[in-house]
Amino acid sequence: MAFDPEQLVSLTDHGTMTLRSAVARAMMLPFKERMRATIVREGKPKVLRFEQIKDLAVRWEKQLEPSE
Repeated sequence: MAFDPEQLVSLTDHGTMTLRSAVARAMMLPFKERMRATIVREGKPKVLRFEQIKDLAVRWEKQLEPSE
């Protein structure tokens, strides 16, 4: 499933921002807030919960790693 990192989304309690920024911000939240983090977006899935946010963060982090 492809996600556009520049798509405008809403991170619950933090406002509107790009998906990339919302994922990064969610991963920096204190533990309890992080576990409740929710991103609302246009498209499917409409709501991303913490596990999906974490998966995106890991996927995007791997894309940034230099290849050998």
